[in-house]
Amino acid sequence: MRDESCEVLVIGAGPAGCATALFLARQGRDVLVVDRATFPRDKICGDGLAPRTVAMLRRMGLEDRIRAAGYRPALDYRIVSSWRDAVRAGMPSFGKGASYAYVVPRRELDLLILQATRAAGARVGEGVRALHLADGPASGEAPRVVVRGSDGLTSTIRARVVVAADGSRGSFSRTVMPAKRLEPYAVAIRAYMHGVAGLDGALGFFLDRELLPGYGWVFPSGREGQPANVGLGIRVSALRRRPENLRELLDWFLGPASSAWPHLRAASFASPPATFPLQLDFPRGRRREGSTLFAGDVANLIDPLSGEGIAYALESGHAAAQAIDRGLRTGLVRDLATYDAAVWRGLSLEFLGAYLVRQLLVRPWGNGVVVRLLRRDEGLARGGMGVLSNSVPVTWLMRPVVLRRALSPHLLARVTRVARPARG
Repeated sequence: MRDESCEVLVIGAGPAGCATALFLARQGRDVLVVDRATFPRDKICGDGLAPRTVAMLRRMGLEDRIRAAGYRPALDYRIVSSWRDAVRAGMPSFGKGASYAYVVPRRELDLLILQATRAAGARVGEGVRALHLADGPASGEAPRVVVRGSDGLTSTIRARVVVAADGSRGSFSRTVMPAKRLEPYAVAIRAYMHGVAGLDGALGFFLDRELLPGYGWVFPSGREGQPANVGLGIRVSALRRRPENLRELLDWFLGPASSAWPHLRAASFASPPATFPLQLDFPRGRRREGSTLFAGDVANLIDPLSGEGIAYALESGHAAAQAIDRGLRTGLVRDLATYDAAVWRGLSLEFLGAYLVRQLLVRPWGNGVVVRLLRRDEGLARGGMGVLSNSVPVTWLMRPVVLRRALSPHLLARVTRVARPARG
């Protein structure tokens, strides 16, 4: 690449970066997106597109393309508790999403979003790695970013605004923000597997005692549900206290002692297991440094309950695009600060509620009682799945009618009668 300039430079062509670029390009802005990878490329992820993600993809005009590619909606979630009880229910929407999900490998999803970004008018540079700001983050001038192309040569790109959306590992972002902001809170491991049995279209979550305070998952992937996306995630501090490493924990999950064993007894690897970090804390005031904004995973926008991040990547990209367009029109850097404020205002209570629910579910008695409650009340089950899928606000749990149904003495007595089933 030669030295060049643009209004907005977006670093990272994943969902957050492309959403930013797509919405800005539709406003007629001169946007350049660079990514060190060439597409299509794999991205380690659970691949689940929760209802809230579907709503954003629909807004971007992309859901029809997903369906045209052969993917069909997943209508249900299934949760298996530490007591080995299971509940399956649909996903309602309280205005935050669709009533269904998809499972689309990131290799295909990210390419689809990138193609739409190009079609909207954004320029894209693949195989271009952003190294650092030429003048440092404290410079009052328009930022200049040093990049290295696939030919190994370096050049600079001058932009009025830079958006860092380079993922949870954030190699460029680490040069701009303090490194402690990118320390992973949790870590996950995922593999694609052939021969997974009993895939009935539901996304499965497994809360085995041995996995707590994490969980395992089995998601039907691909156009026909195979190969399946199988993995688990756990808090880093908890993993350090365990005798097993992450791969050994995955091997346990794939084995006969796991509640997922009926699905996995005949399964074989379609890809080697791969790990990825997750930033699940949600600090205030950490999504902007001068004229550089941070979006998606690098901005710690991952749901503390489910670990889902694609919806927040797309939503943060949209919010960043709105703030940038306003800032470019007024010429005021302070308008960029409205992005961080909007993200905090929109998500702080939601993430706090998700964190509190997680504190209940990471305990065997907590998720055991919750799953039994959901099994005995269809309305509670659908609402609970909505909370898990981010389409129902956590505050729904505090509604008087919900509390009366969940805390009914008769119902609680029934669900706690057996504290731990034989296999639990």
